[in-house]
Amino acid sequence: MTVGPAGTGREHVMASDSGWDQGSDTLRFADVNLDGRPGPLSRRLPGPIVTQALSCIAMAKASGYRIISYGDMITDQPRMDAYARALRQSVRPGSLVLDIGAGTGIFSLLACALGAAEVHAVEPNEAIELARTIAGANGYGDRIHFHQTLSTALRLPQPADVIISDLRGVLPLFQHHIAAVADARRRLLAPGGVLIPARDRLWAALIEDPKLYRPYEEPWLRNDFDLDLSAGHPLVVNTWRKINAKAEQLLVPPAHWATLDYYTIENPDVSGELAWTVERLGTAHGLVVWFDAELAEGIGFSNRPGEPELIYGQAFFPFESALALEPGDAVRVTLSANLVDGDYLWRWDTRVRSGDRIKANFRQSTFYGSPLALDKLKRRAADYVPLADDKAGIDRFVLERIDGQASLGEIAEALSARYPERFAEFKDALTYCADLAERYRAGSE
Repeated sequence: MTVGPAGTGREHVMASDSGWDQGSDTLRFADVNLDGRPGPLSRRLPGPIVTQALSCIAMAKASGYRIISYGDMITDQPRMDAYARALRQSVRPGSLVLDIGAGTGIFSLLACALGAAEVHAVEPNEAIELARTIAGANGYGDRIHFHQTLSTALRLPQPADVIISDLRGVLPLFQHHIAAVADARRRLLAPGGVLIPARDRLWAALIEDPKLYRPYEEPWLRNDFDLDLSAGHPLVVNTWRKINAKAEQLLVPPAHWATLDYYTIENPDVSGELAWTVERLGTAHGLVVWFDAELAEGIGFSNRPGEPELIYGQAFFPFESALALEPGDAVRVTLSANLVDGDYLWRWDTRVRSGDRIKANFRQSTFYGSPLALDKLKRRAADYVPLADDKAGIDRFVLERIDGQASLGEIAEALSARYPERFAEFKDALTYCADLAERYRAGSE
């Protein structure tokens, strides 16, 4: 048996006789509270409903953060304290607030507590259902309007006085973060309105960490089996990763790389040069990049090495090989990030001079960090003549019937009849139709 969370007033036991009823398409939950009363799951659910619920859970896991990750964000004290202070400084009684990437709704709740008359919480994944429940539990269900969509598909009855978001990954250059903020600023923010955050400043330094660098050399260049695995080395050294660096690992002072001013930014691509003159002996294993967040005037936080550890960590860009540096060496790195098909393509070109001698000249990019299948590349060429498989016909059959009139059940019945060998059971056809309908749902973008 499984015991529910203690101390919540909802302690309950999931008994071991839960399961499928014999001879029926029903899932039985034998769920009782510790005091013997029926628990919240003590009911019978039709099998197809359970199937769709499990399908929704799988899609939610695939499409965004897990709920426990949202909890990590809320308990990240330096981050949350700064966001709470920025809201306190910006929200006035009667304000209209837009929360983009609301997750479980913590910023929306705080805005209500500070007197916002109306909050629009935008979140594309299933976490929005938990946000809705939490809002009701805190008495704010009537003031928060929930939108399960992307902010770029949102229309508001009137512009927002405050727009708050945290769409960053390890760095602010993450997927469509900049495009979403720029769009919201243009369309959804009232004149003179407030953006939280206001800007992010990105910094970089050379880092010395032999332990961090070991997986870039072993087993690719050295291993215990006397095997040639060197073909993997160019892939791993062109891949960046999240780390948590210490201040004493930095070989050089931090250099400013770029500033993202969310009140003016339009272009999601960033490029800039970094330069250092080395002052002490050391071995540089790569570049570490972080950001200082300015949420509002005088309010912010940083994930700089040496600051309290935050959920973001920092980004580590390895060098092609470890660089032995001496005082007087000149290091120049051109770091670029370009948004391509929803993800950033990173490039870091590094040149090290010792007097007139070039000690290193690396050209690295995440473009080279994944194996490339020539057949797949050919299939993306402009002169390639594609041929659809059977699945395209199935998709076309379903999409032609998603017309705002037929129910999913009716479409699934027709699908089962048309492709009985592919959908022997109704619930499989229903799941297929539901997934396709969700993908092309109006307003889902």
